[in-house]
Amino acid sequence: MRFAAKCALFGIAGILAALLLRFTMKMIAPYPTISGVVLPETSALVESTIAQSKPALNFFEELASLDIDRMQNASVAEVRARVRDFISTGLALGMEPEALAAELIPSSGHIIAMLIDSGDSEEFSQIDGVSLPAKLSYQRIAALNPLMASLRSQFEAIFDSAYAILKKYGRITPFRWLEPEAARWKGGITLPGKFSLPRISDLDYSHTYALDIFLQDVQYLPGDIQRGPVIHSLSDGIVVAAETGWIGFPRTSEGLSFLAGGISPKSGNGIIIYSPDEHKYYSYFHLYDVFVRKGQLVRAGQPLGHGGNSGINARKQGGGEHLHLEVFDANAGRFLRNTQLIALLKASIKKRPAVPQE
Repeated sequence: MRFAAKCALFGIAGILAALLLRFTMKMIAPYPTISGVVLPETSALVESTIAQSKPALNFFEELASLDIDRMQNASVAEVRARVRDFISTGLALGMEPEALAAELIPSSGHIIAMLIDSGDSEEFSQIDGVSLPAKLSYQRIAALNPLMASLRSQFEAIFDSAYAILKKYGRITPFRWLEPEAARWKGGITLPGKFSLPRISDLDYSHTYALDIFLQDVQYLPGDIQRGPVIHSLSDGIVVAAETGWIGFPRTSEGLSFLAGGISPKSGNGIIIYSPDEHKYYSYFHLYDVFVRKGQLVRAGQPLGHGGNSGINARKQGGGEHLHLEVFDANAGRFLRNTQLIALLKASIKKRPAVPQE
């Protein structure tokens, strides 16, 4: 009985093998005596599929044309044309304009490398007194500086073109969704009464090309964390960098001063907004959280996030309760001095045209 069962199994296996061989031969040459046989329905389907894939192929080709390496030999006019083609193709494919803009913007480290000068770059490359992850982060930024500084005009052409598209097709988040009392904003970096400027006489002991703005109504949370009032944008523009997730313990030890996240180890959570109208970059550092994302359109007065004390400098003992503001003037190729920043803030403290809250 066992022998008969084995024979039956071998027989079934042989039949299955023969059928499989026949099926395979048909798959290899289904029409051995006829060449070029394609059913009309199949032909139409193939042509339709190819036609639908062309915009997608163009999309990726246009995106590749805006790669950093390929931009080195491109003029500003060529870059603008490539951006228009890329975004137009993306919109035709049903993509969100903000997502398309974000695809064109490099990392936060690249943006910082584009704005610093050779002196900053040298300082970054030789930085000391911080953790190894912080050193590596700053050394990477320093290494990117020569290339990114040489491509600033090309990247600003990208930002300008993306901003023009966003103004036409982008969306503005209603301010009151982010801060219920946003309608009270009358210029400056917070609602009235929630910040104060340093005295001119104290500027000699602070940053020359930045401004630390003191915040009121700061909440103190567990873990030496501070949450200040909501920070508002000083300008219209496009978000070119927005980072959260800063982790560090500078009060514990140098080795733990920075572990990960944020826009840079010392700056903490932060946002950089480029204003094509003003040709300026506005940087807001040491934030608690961030309400905006890279590639997003913002308007003057828009809530950006809460002030905080993220970043090595702000998390140190006595280093919080302020917003670190920097403004890079792209026309002049340098950061504004602290006295210029105070003048800018004072000029902004007035009623601005309100963006609809609905």
